[in-house]
Amino acid sequence: MRLNKSSDQILVYITCSCLIGLGVNLFRGEPLSILAKPIEIAEPGDELESIFADPMIREIDLTMAQNLHENGKLFVDARAVEYFNEGHIPGAIAEDDVDVLASEIESKIGETESFVVYCSDDDCGSSEDLAYELQDLGFMNIFVFKGGWKEWTEANFPVERNE
Repeated sequence: MRLNKSSDQILVYITCSCLIGLGVNLFRGEPLSILAKPIEIAEPGDELESIFADPMIREIDLTMAQNLHENGKLFVDARAVEYFNEGHIPGAIAEDDVDVLASEIESKIGETESFVVYCSDDDCGSSEDLAYELQDLGFMNIFVFKGGWKEWTEANFPVERNE
């Protein structure tokens, strides 16, 4: 078999690379997941003690977000600071630099206390991305409020502005 075209050679290299990568992953002590696991949804009736016993990222709805806010949970805005300054959930924090944000969260509540991450709306993936980054930095029990700023304001819940 002769491969004269560059595209044929590239295809062979890519195929071999993928097969080698999958083979190495298969024989690892803890293989990496090929597909990302969906975020588990936390329901209002869930036992919070059992949720906190198993650290992970969970999705919450507006009712649960309001309940957690009323109970003093920290909210982290995943939007850019400029949008945060235009309006945010009361008491929320935001920072464009993840390391600075992680330090601020740790100084406020530590790594094991639960908190809520939100962004602009349910189409925004920034809250999930930030939740995974923070989890990689050691934070546990992260809730992702998918409805975010849009759903919060549409419900006429209180807001703060930094002007």
